[in-house]
Parts: sequence; structure tokens; C-alpha cells
Amino acid sequence: MAIEGLSNKPWLLLPGTLCTGAVFDRFLDGLGVAHTARTFVTLDRPSIEDYRVDFDGLATDTIVCGFSLGAIVAAHFADSMTADRLILFGLNPYADDPAKAPLRHALLQDVRTFGGAAALKTRLADIFGPAPDATRAAICQMAEETAPLIGAQTQLALSRPGALPALTQAAMPVLAATGTQDQASPPPQGQAAAQNAPNGQFRRLDGLGHFAPLEDPSACAKVMRDW
Repeated sequence: MAIEGLSNKPWLLLPGTLCTGAVFDRFLDGLGVAHTARTFVTLDRPSIEDYRVDFDGLATDTIVCGFSLGAIVAAHFADSMTADRLILFGLNPYADDPAKAPLRHALLQDVRTFGGAAALKTRLADIFGPAPDATRAAICQMAEETAPLIGAQTQLALSRPGALPALTQAAMPVLAATGTQDQASPPPQGQAAAQNAPNGQFRRLDGLGHFAPLEDPSACAKVMRDW
């Protein structure tokens, strides 16, 4: 796919838990996407259905791109959005595992008590890519900035249904991309999402973890150009 097919369209972007739009910035810079073409959805509402308004009436040339919890939200509207294509990084298309609830509530409490950076620092899985220390610092900075959103994001994560039924009805091309070292959303989850979409493809991001767009934005941009 020529880069012009990605750089000259509007992008609707959904970051993950305790993330800002910065999780996408260097990846989009690598694709040549203008800052004026980037619209970000803030995950500040507690249920999937609260986000339907963000997908109603999209321009048909819009590229929708989500990361982690943002990818989950986007995937739930794959059956109804009018978009050019759907890109999903670090997606878990299944309903949340009830066994994760205590960990989510503990994170919620720690973010409220100590702040986003302090709460996340001790919980970060291994970070990969060419500059892991810088990536880790960027993740903690995003967590600090988005700490006030953790209540809504926790409820959103706990209450979401599975997204596979919506993906089976997706009219646009769907790309699920997952780092081979992703411990939060392992590659089989992205594979399942792609396999359920009528025009779905899966790409492994070799040697990268859950924060692949931050860990190696150039590698992620290359995957998009080769798609």
C-alpha cells in the first residue's frame, strides 16, 4: 500500500488506559500524517455504548486506529462505522477476564492515591524496542497526565463485552497488529480478531511488546505501508 493512502486521509485515534494521543504521534509522523488530520477520542466514559457518538457519521475516507483499550472500543463499532479501514494495536477482542478485576481495582486505588506515574511504574511489563528507557518515561508521563480518567477507564474495561461479533460484520479492511512479546494482549488475541473480520489481516510486530507504537514507531509504520 502506498504511503499516500495513509497520509492524505483523516485519522480518528483512540489511545489506551492511562494513555494520551502521544502513544500514536511518532508512528503517525513516520507515515507523514499531518497533525491537523489527527482527531483523538478521550476515554473518559464508562461504557462502550457511550462512544457510539464518536463513530456516527464518519467520513468514508477516515482511518480509525486504536491502541489497547482504545482498540477494544473501536472494534466494538466495526459493524456500524463508515471508515476507510480499521487498525488495531494490542487488541484483546474478548470480554474482560473477571479474574483481572482485583488488579484493575488495585490500580484504580493506587492511581488515585499516588498518581498515574507512580502507580504504573511498578506494574509495567518489559519494554522493548531501541530505546526502552525513553519509552518507559513516555508511558509514565502519559499516565500522570491521564490519571483523572482512571475511574471511567476501569469501569469501561470491566464492563465491556467481547468485540468479535462486531468484527464479523466489518465492512472495511481490518488490520490487527500485535507485538510478539506483548504480555497484556498476546498475538493469538489479535489473530482471532483478524480471522473474524471478513477482510481482516494480522501482523506480528517482531520483538515488540504491548506498547509497540511507542517502542518502535518506525517498525509499526512499515507494517502499515506494507499492508
